[in-house]
Amino acid sequence: GKPIRTDIFEYDRSFRAYKETATENESGWLLNQTFLKSLQDQGLFSRANPSYVVGDIGCGEGDAIISYLQDIDFKGGLQIRAMDNNAYFISDGTRSDDDNPLQDMLPVEKNLTQAKQSQIIPLQDYQIIYGDFAESDIVQAMCTEEEVGQLVHPFDLVYCSHSLYYARQPHKNGRYGITYVLDSIATDLLSNSGIAILFHSCLISDTLSSISYFSRGLTQDLVPSEEDYQTYSVDALVRKSCSELGLTCYDIKYRYGSYFSKNLIKYRDVFKDPNRYHELLDNHDALQDFYRILFIAHRPLENAYANKSPRGWNQLVDNVIDLVEKYGYVPLLPCMQVVLGRQASPELKRKVEVAVDACRNKFSYE
Repeated sequence: GKPIRTDIFEYDRSFRAYKETATENESGWLLNQTFLKSLQDQGLFSRANPSYVVGDIGCGEGDAIISYLQDIDFKGGLQIRAMDNNAYFISDGTRSDDDNPLQDMLPVEKNLTQAKQSQIIPLQDYQIIYGDFAESDIVQAMCTEEEVGQLVHPFDLVYCSHSLYYARQPHKNGRYGITYVLDSIATDLLSNSGIAILFHSCLISDTLSSISYFSRGLTQDLVPSEEDYQTYSVDALVRKSCSELGLTCYDIKYRYGSYFSKNLIKYRDVFKDPNRYHELLDNHDALQDFYRILFIAHRPLENAYANKSPRGWNQLVDNVIDLVEKYGYVPLLPCMQVVLGRQASPELKRKVEVAVDACRNKFSYE
């Protein structure tokens, strides 16, 4: 198999391993479906013309947005504008020709092309945009010149699925990243019936987030404090920014897990010894477990391994195994947050509240 790189953080490989067995797709999808179906039952998405414009900020490979929009009857069809800054997923944003063979396409383009061809969602057209949370003018990136010039707010839905972690620092325009992103979405992107749907993991004890943030030196202790939660947990930061901006925000908390193979514990000593990594190369399950732990470490293995403190690689391996032995998986406690545009009508708020209540009744663990 392909050798393990210890000098760089193999993000794509570790993210794929994490995604392979995380049940987020299933639980997040069901939650999102419940929300959109409730809105559909209340008469949203019945417009025949023009088509519905959906933004996906931090789109990754584009598979999440396609799953979120399935089984909803968007009468007028869909246009998707997908933005990311990971060159592996989307290159530099230049769109290839429509006759480009699928095998030569980057993941997001391949997924959206296949969705358009199969009509698994009623996709009429898509646009892939290269943009960065900390650098880009989101409105200029996501809207056409004509829309910007005429102050058109084209988006019916905007998704940020597990992407706002990357907005927890100042934007180059000087504003705090999450505040800037939410203000741009609510003020300039969303139409008067538009809705933003955000997904992110919460910083709560005994979760993937808590062991990852401790290992990366963000939190002082394996059990995050209230101050840690307010400082780093994106759901808390979104609530704070919405409060400052005067925006309406609703939370629905739910749970899912990151699963490991049944032989995880057997490979504990191999994971802790880079001289034995060749033993993992022909063992798919063990290799995927290794990369799932690396995803939690979220940095080059050399860096994590050299740290012999409780924040280092060896202790992280033990922390992961401890959670798996306790729960059967590594828990995640995410939050879906719904934010309305500045022009949202009282009627839209009422409909969204009905949908939020339906979701809370079905999914919320609180």
